[in-house]
Amino acid sequence: MNFLKKGGSFFLILLFLFAFSCEKVKSPVPINYGVDKCEYCAMKIMDDRFGAELITETGKVYKFDSTECLAAYYIENKDKLKIHSIWVTDFYNREFINAETAYYLHSPDLPSPMGMNLSAFKNMEDLNKIKEKYNGKVLKWSDILNMVKNKWLNKRHNHHHMHM
Repeated sequence: MNFLKKGGSFFLILLFLFAFSCEKVKSPVPINYGVDKCEYCAMKIMDDRFGAELITETGKVYKFDSTECLAAYYIENKDKLKIHSIWVTDFYNREFINAETAYYLHSPDLPSPMGMNLSAFKNMEDLNKIKEKYNGKVLKWSDILNMVKNKWLNKRHNHHHMHM
């Protein structure tokens, strides 16, 4: 009888460990720069100033090489996926920050991987330090979504329809 109690305890510990290990990812995971590929454009993610991630409610992590690829994927999939959170890399300190609360600099003098010249910042103080050198316009996430939709996605869809 004593053996069963010990065996039962052991089983409960294993069950707890298994349940704990299956906990879903809800925060960004490190990007393996030079190896991981962008979910949207399929290019290798190379520049650690611009990486981004989208995490679903089930814990699936999608990685991107730029804010514009994240935004395009978000626009095209927000109704299909149950999105938990979206993250961009802070240009200034290379840490993930929430994409919806980040500040963005749109500067032609500071190219991003996909050419929309977008950089993300955790706060205005850091953004202004970079803006002093590169100029540009300050944007919020809603501005990014509008810009990507109007200047990137609409052109791609119109181009696609012209050749059909």
